[in-house]
Amino acid sequence: MIRKTKGTDLATRTSDRTPVRALDLRSPFEWFDEMDRWLDDVRRSLEGRFWGPPWLVPTDRRTGARAPLVDLVDEGREFVLRAELPGVSKEDLDIRVSPDGVELRAETRREKEETEQDYYSRERAYRAFHRTIPLPEEVVADRTEAKLKDGVLEVRVTKKEPIPKREPVKVRVE
Repeated sequence: MIRKTKGTDLATRTSDRTPVRALDLRSPFEWFDEMDRWLDDVRRSLEGRFWGPPWLVPTDRRTGARAPLVDLVDEGREFVLRAELPGVSKEDLDIRVSPDGVELRAETRREKEETEQDYYSRERAYRAFHRTIPLPEEVVADRTEAKLKDGVLEVRVTKKEPIPKREPVKVRVE
C-alpha cells in the first residue's frame, strides 16, 4: 500500500503485514539455551535456601562437590591461602600441593538417629568440597603448613624463588 504524506508530494510505502518478532528469526535450538540459562539462574538462587550456604557454589553436578570461597594473599616469601570449610574436621581434609597450585578436597558425613517408644528418626548429611587454586609463581610443595580453626583453613606455601615486589612509579604529566 502506498500513502501520500500530508503537505508533501512524497509517497511512502507501508505494509499490511505484522512485524516479525526477533525471537521468530532465531534458530529453534536457541530457545533451549535460553531456558537452560534461566534454569541455572533459578537453581543458583534457590541453592542457598535448600542445599547449604549460598557462598558454596556447586562445581560438579554429578558428585555434588562444592567449591569453597578462597582468599589468596602474596606475602612476599610465601602465599597464604584461606578457605571457608564449615563443618569440616582436619581428618576429613585432603590437601595436595604441586609446584603450580593447591588442591583442596574434603568430605563430611553426619548421621543422627533417635528412637523412642512410638518415634523413630534417622537423618544423614553428606557434603563434599573440591577446589584447585592455581598459583601465580612456582612453590616448594614440601614446605607447606596448614591449620584449620573455626571452619577456616589456612595454608601457607613457600615460594621457590620469590619475585621482588614491584612498586609502581608515578609519572609526572607536563
